[in-house]
Amino acid sequence: MNPRFKYLVRLFQKLPGVGQRQGARFVLSLLNRDEQELQELGDAIATLKQSVRFCKECFNVAEDQTCLICANPRRDTSKMLVVEKITDLDSIERTGLYRGLYHVLGGSINPVEGITPEHLKIRELKSRVQKLSKNKEEFELILATGTATSGETTALYIRELFHDQPIILTRLGRGLSAGSNLEYADEITLKHALEQRK
Repeated sequence: MNPRFKYLVRLFQKLPGVGQRQGARFVLSLLNRDEQELQELGDAIATLKQSVRFCKECFNVAEDQTCLICANPRRDTSKMLVVEKITDLDSIERTGLYRGLYHVLGGSINPVEGITPEHLKIRELKSRVQKLSKNKEEFELILATGTATSGETTALYIRELFHDQPIILTRLGRGLSAGSNLEYADEITLKHALEQRK
C-alpha cells in the first residue's frame, strides 16, 4: 500500500474512536474531493488553534475570550449545569429548555485511564460557583454528567466538594438510560431529564 496513504490513515487514527478501517475510509473519501475542498479543509485545520478557543468562563468553544452563552446577559445566572463534554452542552442547548449557565469539565473522573479530578476543570468550577452564588438567595448547581461509572463518580465527587456550600445541588432526572452519553440522547429524553432533575 502507498506509504503516504498509510501515513494519512495513521494521522486519522489519532482522533478518538477512529480505527484503521475508519481512517482508511476518511482518506479514500478525501481522495474523491476536488482540490478546492481539500484546500479549504487544510486551511481550516491549519488555523484551528487561532480561530477556535475555549471560553475562559465555562470552557465551551468560543471565537473570543467568552462564548456566546456566557456573554448573553439574558442567561439565568442563578443556575449552572455541569457537563462532561462540549457535545453534551450542545445537546442540551438544542432543546431550548435550559436558559442558565454551563460548565464543561473536559471529561469525567476515571482512575483506570489516569483521569483524576486534577485533570478536569473542577477547581475552576468551585471558583465560579463561589463567585456566582455570592449575594444570591438561591443558586442551583445541576450535575449533568453521564450515567456510566465515571460520570457517577464525577457527580459524587462534585456533590462531596459542595456538600457544605449554601447552594442547591441537583442531578438530571433518570430520563437517560444507564451507560448512555448525553451527546447521543434525543431531545425528548433530554427534556424529561431536565424537567425531572432532583
